[in-house]
Amino acid sequence: MKLYKYILFDFDGTLIDTNELITLTLNETSLKYLHHSLSTDKLNSILGKPLEEQMKCLSSEHWPSMVEYYKEFYRSHQKALTKEFPQIDIMLQKLKDLGCKNAIVSAKGISGILHGLEHFDYKKYIDYIVSAYDVQNNKPHPEPALKALAHFRAEKKEVLLVGDSPYDILCGKNAGIKTVLVNWTIFPKSQFINFEPDYVINTPLDLLKIVEESS
Repeated sequence: MKLYKYILFDFDGTLIDTNELITLTLNETSLKYLHHSLSTDKLNSILGKPLEEQMKCLSSEHWPSMVEYYKEFYRSHQKALTKEFPQIDIMLQKLKDLGCKNAIVSAKGISGILHGLEHFDYKKYIDYIVSAYDVQNNKPHPEPALKALAHFRAEKKEVLLVGDSPYDILCGKNAGIKTVLVNWTIFPKSQFINFEPDYVINTPLDLLKIVEESS
């Protein structure tokens, strides 16, 4: 019997390519309220955090208005700029064929998650969703991962958390589960040096090898 039965996926930058959309929206929000675009270092420091936290990092004064503008700009551009990573659909189907349960554990709101799932017809592969507003503490706190574990009544040894950010890897480690870093991350590799994910995959199909070879 295979060891890994429950796969917890981050959403943005892991299952769905929203990297261009998110970067553009953050920069446009900064330009409107702070009158400058964001440096690479500043972008990297806030990527992966919940939206309200991102805006508070940018402006303690304007963050409520910035949150609303971000949401409006994001929604108006998401159809054109939300993209599909190659082989994600194949990976999700094969995981289901192997009997795995797939969940999304994200710091994103539920409407954005559902839009991406429906846009690429991924919803049929997902058994459970933990969004930003389903928890009191977002990643890197373990609560999002532990909420998914509780839903599935899964043992920690049966679970993999797959993500593209340091917050994903820390969330998994804080929850006591194995972690997988996707090599298509836009985060600098230097940010992961001290986090030591259990696995690093170059393509979505590499995850299948990990699951199939576990025992």
